[in-house]
Amino acid sequence: MKKADIILIVFLLVVAVGSFVAFQRLTSQNSVVDGQANVFYKDQIILTIELDDGSYNIHNDDYVVNAEKGLYTVVGSNGDVVIEYDEHRVRVIDEISPKNICQIQGWSNSPYQPITCLPNNIVILIEADKGQDEPDDITG
Repeated sequence: MKKADIILIVFLLVVAVGSFVAFQRLTSQNSVVDGQANVFYKDQIILTIELDDGSYNIHNDDYVVNAEKGLYTVVGSNGDVVIEYDEHRVRVIDEISPKNICQIQGWSNSPYQPITCLPNNIVILIEADKGQDEPDDITG
């Protein structure tokens, strides 16, 4: 290898690690404690889980099979999708899809980290509580 190749490889590694660290800091700084996780099936909201206490609101009974505090089962295109709530965050713990990507995504409580289960047409979006009036960087 030439010296230019080594410099390029080191540069690309530094950019990759820097991007990963920046993304991790962005998602951890924007974690939502008292917002909600909205569960969608084909662009239709079917379930809302409150992140502060795990309470829930069923919007469509046809797609929510079981809902008890902590575990929620919704119907996806390939079968049931089980969503777990714990300590102000949610994750998918069981689903049927070719590569189980939804389960691999892990916990989320950040609006910048939605959980997508496209084979099942399920998307979980985190939203901050609409009642929050926290100042941001622009308004101070």
